[in-house]
Amino acid sequence: MIDDDFDDFEQQEVTRIPQHEQGKQLGQSILKDADQYLQSMSAAEHKHLIQMLKVLAANEPYFDVLANQLDQPVDSKVANDALNLVHIWNLINQHESDVDFNLLDVIKTDYFQAELLEAFDALEIGENKAQRRLVIQEAFKLYEMQCFAGCIPLLYAQLEGLLTDVLIAKGYLKQNHTKFIDVYKIVPGLKGHEIKSLWHKSKIACELNVYFAELDAYKMDSSSTVTMTRHNIVHGTDVVHFTHERSFVLFVWLFSVISFMSTLKS
Repeated sequence: MIDDDFDDFEQQEVTRIPQHEQGKQLGQSILKDADQYLQSMSAAEHKHLIQMLKVLAANEPYFDVLANQLDQPVDSKVANDALNLVHIWNLINQHESDVDFNLLDVIKTDYFQAELLEAFDALEIGENKAQRRLVIQEAFKLYEMQCFAGCIPLLYAQLEGLLTDVLIAKGYLKQNHTKFIDVYKIVPGLKGHEIKSLWHKSKIACELNVYFAELDAYKMDSSSTVTMTRHNIVHGTDVVHFTHERSFVLFVWLFSVISFMSTLKS
């Protein structure tokens, strides 16, 4: 069971809000460049990347998902997370000369952290921004110290917190003390239209911009163990997924989310 992120409202219709035409193009530049890089990879490099992901999958099955997404025929549609991983892989090739560089170590590099924070600085998210930036920097430090039991819940929390900030900044949520109100009444059946979970926020975000549906961090289904175990991790009943590999995946999600959100303008 995945508990409160997957509640009875999942099968109900949500209010449809007309999309801005320019929104269809948001967040695509990194993905486009990554797709071009993927298509230009030599067979040897592609095989090396797939094999690396398969090895990592021993401790985090989501790496198998990434490997399968990248191991498709030329010109096939590749998922968002996989393309962001290719972008990170390209960064490694630009900065590292060691062919045996550990993929997981890229999170500790100055160039990865600088690129993520540069995208973060472009966000329009209100008064929490400065403090949230410090929290993300602390997540980097926890990763570097291999304190994954602290890093992982922190990253899950920031992924939801960023979405909350964006929805408030764009006028889709209204904060009333400790409550968050669904301004446009998009999610049905809520008492006082009070938002209760990440699932609700994800539904609203897709009405803000359809591209949110392409971000695995906000796909509220059972297709990923990274999503399925989220609730139990943040509520303290799951203590077996505090791994190096899970932390890396969440940083890929964070990079993907921030890269897209930084293109959302008022």
